[in-house]
Amino acid sequence: MMRKKTSEDQHQACTACKCIYKETNVFYNRYFKKGSKKDPGFQILYGPPFFETPILFIGYQPGKGCKTAKEERKYGSENRWPKKSEFATECWPLAVNLRNMFGGKLIENCVGTNAIFVRSNSISDYHKNLDKTLRKKIQEFCLCHIARMVKAIQPKLIVALGFATLELFDKNTERYKIGTKKRVLVRKGKICGQEAIGVLHLSGARISMRDRKTIARCIKSRARVSKG
Repeated sequence: MMRKKTSEDQHQACTACKCIYKETNVFYNRYFKKGSKKDPGFQILYGPPFFETPILFIGYQPGKGCKTAKEERKYGSENRWPKKSEFATECWPLAVNLRNMFGGKLIENCVGTNAIFVRSNSISDYHKNLDKTLRKKIQEFCLCHIARMVKAIQPKLIVALGFATLELFDKNTERYKIGTKKRVLVRKGKICGQEAIGVLHLSGARISMRDRKTIARCIKSRARVSKG
């Protein structure tokens, strides 16, 4: 018989994630001078770290968005997570696409984060602006803390947004779902020892409505959630 989750489970998940925020600030301050031109800022969670969330979505890294690192910092994004999932409230493309594909109610109860916490406009800019040694240190730090997050919140399913994200954790992925024009839509792999899937990035790739429905059905079936 499965044990019912308790308020203590949620408390422990939040406590673990608060530690991740504190340790990330220490790490970040070691390599970046806040307020300088080379201060990209960072973001960890897009909403509360719900224990046993239906889906943990992991992107590659947060973009810089329309706010500067200083503005994001003033808002508190580097010290705490939003009270409500930004996937359920914001108007940027990924958030809108997730709501359209899965419904606002489900998305509100999902957790969102990134494999790399440091902000960048794109992966190519990230490689251009930071040297290989520093990127390696950042990756090792972040992936280690993602593993701690996964252990703390125990998601029912992990979904990597973009195949490059999945490959940060697992180099030996396999094709799982093929869409129109024989395009790979979903790949299977592992993240932090747990079975996971990676999908075409839902805002960065041109995906037909038919293929989006295929991706949504695949994720819902593996997460064992109903249409919402």
